[in-house]
Amino acid sequence: MMRLKLPSTPALGMALVLSMACSLTAQSFFETVDGWTRFDSAEMGIHADVSFMADATVFAAEQPAQGLLSTDDRVFFAPRLMTFLDVQLGQRITLHGQMRVDRGFDPGAARGGQVRLDEYYLQARLWRQDELNVRLGKFATAFGAWSKRSLSWDNPLITAPMAYEDMLPVSDVLVPGGLAGFAARRDMPDNKAEWLPILWGPSYATGVSLFGRVDMLEYAFEMKNASISSNPRSWDGVQDGFHTNPTFTGRVGLRPAPEWSLGTSFSHGPYLRDSAAAFLPAGTSVNDFTQTTWGLDAGYAHGKWQIWGELIAARFDVPRAGDVDVLSGFLEAKYKLTPGLWAAFRWNQAVFSDVPGLTTEWDRDAWRADLAVGYRVTEHVQVKLQYSVGDKRGNDAEGDHLGAMQVIMRF
Repeated sequence: MMRLKLPSTPALGMALVLSMACSLTAQSFFETVDGWTRFDSAEMGIHADVSFMADATVFAAEQPAQGLLSTDDRVFFAPRLMTFLDVQLGQRITLHGQMRVDRGFDPGAARGGQVRLDEYYLQARLWRQDELNVRLGKFATAFGAWSKRSLSWDNPLITAPMAYEDMLPVSDVLVPGGLAGFAARRDMPDNKAEWLPILWGPSYATGVSLFGRVDMLEYAFEMKNASISSNPRSWDGVQDGFHTNPTFTGRVGLRPAPEWSLGTSFSHGPYLRDSAAAFLPAGTSVNDFTQTTWGLDAGYAHGKWQIWGELIAARFDVPRAGDVDVLSGFLEAKYKLTPGLWAAFRWNQAVFSDVPGLTTEWDRDAWRADLAVGYRVTEHVQVKLQYSVGDKRGNDAEGDHLGAMQVIMRF
């Protein structure tokens, strides 16, 4: 992983991006760039395409900040450049790579800047048109439906749903000494370096997947090196290896009509890193403590409306505490006000079970409302504004308010 120094002045960075957006709206420019970054050879059966996406986001957060925003600054600037490589070899083989330059996979996780290869995989179509495919490498989880629209251009809001970014007081490295110590975590500010959410964003872990579509039915089953809640530092199996039993994840979906998509997901596997082994109870290993997650998802699109929803139930087996449960979900809607202008709203909620043997929930029940407006300036440029407000029952150690602005270009 490479480190570099990125600009730290929000006003300057946003001004540069805005000026670029204004100066690059000419369609001819993007068509020229597209010609430079494409290679075709009918004789060799190769088609290669390099594409780019750049976004610049300014966050203004009440501290401690919500979600996976890792900064003590009240205003934080998070620029990002993504490069995508897609290579088609013949009719059946595909290569894909996604590289990012930013201030961390989650804003602020690498304040000085970072270069990462977030996705790389080889994909082959094994049977008929799209009925059976295999994918090998580092790629987004099959669980749920949000990961398919997690890129900034595809997300009608700026942040992820709460189930994909709200930190819970379970950890892959910090093993509690007992029930009381584990229960006390709910009164602490989120430890974003050591705690885990239910799912960590799109979860680009490493493994193999079989997937396809047969008529109305779609399916994906995968085996990966890390749980769906795992920290990004665990995702790269080539760099970090496979130190625990694999996590098995699957989703089965149904498209009964063009407007509708329905799905159910399941995931099971160990969530502790091997570095936690020395602190576990005698006679146990990291493979004995698992995360089991079930999910339902639905989507509807018709006319000016797009609506999505997910309901996710997860159980963590916590050393010296036992099984703890969380039920989290969101309902999200996008409405087109004009061909280029839209409004989006997302309601998030989570409820928690008691700590085994106690009458105290292991985290505080929470809700959050996200409201955004977006405008597609051209085919290649769009702008979004978002405001989020949330609360946790009782002693809330997290900031309740977040504002954000994002400018995105793709070419």
